[in-house]
Parts: sequence; structure tokens; C-alpha cells
Amino acid sequence: MKQFVYRVEDIKVQLKANNEFSEMMEEKLNSLGEDGWELAGVNGTVFYFKKEEI
Repeated sequence: MKQFVYRVEDIKVQLKANNEFSEMMEEKLNSLGEDGWELAGVNGTVFYFKKEEI
């Protein structure tokens, strides 16, 4: 059976996104993806990630 580890990130989100904010969010999410984290859900400003435990 697959086992997962989880990570919770409280990422402050701007109501009116601008280019600088969008680029920062892309960098953050891409960095987590490169480390194997998969976005599992969002609740307000709380982002939940999971990845398979090795």
C-alpha cells in the first residue's frame, strides 16, 4: 500500500494578483513540485501537499 507524507503551507494570497505576485507563486509551486510535492487541496490561504513516502 502506498504511504504518503503531507505538508501544509500557509501562503498569503492577494485578492488582486499582479505580475510580481503571480511569478512568486509560480516559483514557489514549481519548487515544491520539483521536490516531489503534489497539491492535494486548498482551503483559503492554506495549501495542502502530499508526496509518496520512499
